Amino acid sequence: MSLRFRCRIFAAGLLIAWPAMAILAIEFAFESSARAARHRRAIERSRELLRGVLELYPGTTVAVGHDDEIVWSAGFGYADVQRKIPVSAATQFRIGRVSETLTAAAAARLQEEGRLDLDAPVSRYVPSFPEKGFVLTSRQLGGHMAGLRAPPDDQDPGRRHCTQLEDALNAFVREPLLRAPGTQFLHSSYGYVLLSAVLAAASGQDFFTCIQEEILRPARMTATVLEDPRSKSLRLSQFYERGWLGMLRPARPMDTSCQWGAAGFLSTAEDLVRFGMALLRGDIVHKEALAVLFSPQRTKSGGNTGQGLGWQISPDSRGRLRYLQSGRTVGGRSAIVLVPEHGLAVTLLANIDGEHLDDHANRIASFFLEPE
Repeated sequence: MSLRFRCRIFAAGLLIAWPAMAILAIEFAFESSARAARHRRAIERSRELLRGVLELYPGTTVAVGHDDEIVWSAGFGYADVQRKIPVSAATQFRIGRVSETLTAAAAARLQEEGRLDLDAPVSRYVPSFPEKGFVLTSRQLGGHMAGLRAPPDDQDPGRRHCTQLEDALNAFVREPLLRAPGTQFLHSSYGYVLLSAVLAAASGQDFFTCIQEEILRPARMTATVLEDPRSKSLRLSQFYERGWLGMLRPARPMDTSCQWGAAGFLSTAEDLVRFGMALLRGDIVHKEALAVLFSPQRTKSGGNTGQGLGWQISPDSRGRLRYLQSGRTVGGRSAIVLVPEHGLAVTLLANIDGEHLDDHANRIASFFLEPE
């Protein structure tokens, strides 16, 4: 695909924690000229939106895919404010809960291949995990219906290091369930840590190798990895947070090694758009099997949770289904939106836990859905 490089510089006037230092917002856009021309108005409106909120995010990146091609990809601001290194299409960000979409897709693919039964007891694959008086299934884990609690503040997984999945499981293996499985939607990152262990056992590989084989290679994703705090990628953004009076500062240290498939991945906007388009094309699981991911889960009493496996399912104001997921973590914010009826995928990433990023991603999707 021929790419056209564009660079624009304009003042943002944002003061940060380093003394008397203001940053410039630098936009790098990498566009497919033929396709971008068809979406020129949507791209300009998206640029205007992101310029207007640059004070919220030191660095952000956006990618939009339509009809199996990336039609717009741009970076705004800095991956490293102090060193004035701009965000580029290759900059990796923490994606937080958007990691769940990758893990859930791998579960759906393994089921399609006959290597995983989503409705079998988890103990079939992870016999070391007790059933706690109930049968837990992978489908319940993927839909946050297993009754597992969320990590308490005093057991923040970012304060520990996990070399193996078993280290992460040990944090909650003895914890009782908060609810009977299947009775209530209850978000818990522990559920996706356990699902990561299920995938490793079902595939006969370590978890990341499973994700590589089942998701990254079919989707041609080359920049998505599990974050390793001991090995920093040259393409990795710095992470930021707001301190006293809202001033920008480097984020506190965060070890994501215990997050695994719940929130442990780094990625780029372009890679995640490739993932979304591969899902919609049926390259990861056949289109007929996508209902595994995109059908709202129901409680035992029949209640609709509005959640599939790894995705939120929501119609927009015109009745078009949107599949969404967003994540927030120390030094990172992420959002991905798919509109299957129009073959549209939008990803927006930032290097701070800023507000409203998912709203901005939805607005950008709406811009691209409007006729030119």
